[in-house]
Amino acid sequence: MVQIISLLSSLLPIVFFILFCLKTHIKGLWVIFLYTIVSLISDVFISSGWGSRHTFLLWNCYTAVEYSFLAYFFYITIKLRPIRVVIILISLVFFILFFVFFKSISLRFNSVLSFFSQASILMLCLVYLFTTINQNYQSLNLLNPLFLVVIALLLYVACTLFLFIIANKLSEDEMAKYWRSITVYNNILTNLLFSAAFLLYRFQHKNRPPESHSVDFTSPNDR
Repeated sequence: MVQIISLLSSLLPIVFFILFCLKTHIKGLWVIFLYTIVSLISDVFISSGWGSRHTFLLWNCYTAVEYSFLAYFFYITIKLRPIRVVIILISLVFFILFFVFFKSISLRFNSVLSFFSQASILMLCLVYLFTTINQNYQSLNLLNPLFLVVIALLLYVACTLFLFIIANKLSEDEMAKYWRSITVYNNILTNLLFSAAFLLYRFQHKNRPPESHSVDFTSPNDR
């Protein structure tokens, strides 16, 4: 029952984005929208008969896809050039590790790769929060959709980081048990926060006052 609720919760941010954010020019929200679609497709595949026979392959490939989306999200969201350089360097290390372990991606869950991915995203979440709080300390303008998205990602990686550390020490049955019991609830929470971020965007851009236009009688357009 909880598994079904988790799958249905993955539809919620997709629906909210289509209803409220299709006209947005914030690239970070578009990245999260595409990320939620890929996440839903991955969950459907894993729940299928074929997915149950290729669980490790799907998990490891999804780790690479997930990292790509989230690293790109932070790259376009954090405007500081040094941080962007660090993101590029970390991404190079990640994909080098992925190709090093490529032969075993269908044989076992790669906790090293997953831990590296989650730790990197956690670090980027903290960097974003610290820079945003410092920049908005005076105005306290912290309530924005991107800030809420980062909070969702922070909780997401914080809840699963320890699981990835011990993953290789667990049996297949233990992995399936703990993975589902932790990630299912984590997935629901993340999707709810993504949906709240898209809804917040709608409230912030609803019925904005029209820009004042001062008449200049020297201009031909205002005569």
